[in-house]
Amino acid sequence: MKSAYGLKIPEADPTLTRVGPGTPCGELMRRYWQPICLSADLQDLPKSVRILGEDLIAFRDGAGRAGLLFPRCSHRATSLEYGRVEQRGLRCCYHGWLYDVEGNILEMPLEPAPNPYLKQIQHPCYPVREYAGLVFAYLGPIDKLPEFPLYDIWQTAGGRLKARMGPRVGGPVNCNWLQAEENLMDALHTFWLHTRHSGPQFPSQVYGIDPDALRYEETEMGMRFVLTRKLENGKWWELIWEMIMPLNVHLVYTEEPSTERVRSVSYCVPVDDTHQLGASIRWLRDGEAETLSGREQLAPAGRKDVSYEYTQRHPDDKEAVEGQGPIALHGLEHLVTSDKGVLMFRGIIKKAIQATLQGDDPKGILRDPAKAAFIPTSAGSVVRD
Repeated sequence: MKSAYGLKIPEADPTLTRVGPGTPCGELMRRYWQPICLSADLQDLPKSVRILGEDLIAFRDGAGRAGLLFPRCSHRATSLEYGRVEQRGLRCCYHGWLYDVEGNILEMPLEPAPNPYLKQIQHPCYPVREYAGLVFAYLGPIDKLPEFPLYDIWQTAGGRLKARMGPRVGGPVNCNWLQAEENLMDALHTFWLHTRHSGPQFPSQVYGIDPDALRYEETEMGMRFVLTRKLENGKWWELIWEMIMPLNVHLVYTEEPSTERVRSVSYCVPVDDTHQLGASIRWLRDGEAETLSGREQLAPAGRKDVSYEYTQRHPDDKEAVEGQGPIALHGLEHLVTSDKGVLMFRGIIKKAIQATLQGDDPKGILRDPAKAAFIPTSAGSVVRD
């Protein structure tokens, strides 16, 4: 018997888990475009948003342009969330300073003319880009601004795009982003947590696995796994899940076995070190009703019973990953052969962080506009004999 007396609890890994300004992983995350809110959120009032440990104010001016400003007025530091949206920008409630979407101060109504301060003060702000109903922001150095990535599935003919942002469907929200996302590259947990322990939590039963039929692969834009499952009818189902840099972007197939590609690009948006939101842009066929997927129907948001006793008897990803604590302590782990995907996931992040710290472009940063305009993806499933 090994006593727990005197057990030393390690600190969280600051390199991989911290996302605030100036942290290694935070600097990596800031090299990529990140979703901050829905386009529909920007109406006639400013919107307070929090991402990567920063509090910011998003708004849309009267000309339809979106902006993202530092939340404190450059005059007396009151919050711009109480400001008034006008044709040319956002006006502070306290003394009426007017800011445009690029942080320029257009008016200081209580100052005498001529006013030299208009040209001397620049309000901090970030570039934004809207696409398919989501507002994205780039929080990194301006001289490192990358091309905006456009994925192939968004450009499929005969359909429309639908954006979503809010609490993650079925996913953890009160923990560090890393433990939530690396869970997706831990393919084997589906055969225990989602099948043998909690009962079937995916639309399809799993009928055994050949350990040699699971492989993890590093790709140009991130990583993926390819998993071969034998179905009850004797056919084989090849399932591919894909992660795109900075590995908080994922394409996951959770429907019945078929030959179909993933139609949604989803994001785990780090709010801060211990909270996250979900966002996605999904391709829908023309005339197709917007419905929850089979997996989403089984997720916590769709559970009929959300009592503590039920979650103890039927834990899902939310319980398993949040159960690692607000920030998972890697020093308590003993990683084994089945953790190949997790090790690859962390290794890719570490290399990308090192490149960022050296001033280089990390993996997945695109400088060629033509390449960024059509990024191929591979996630989905194939059923074969």
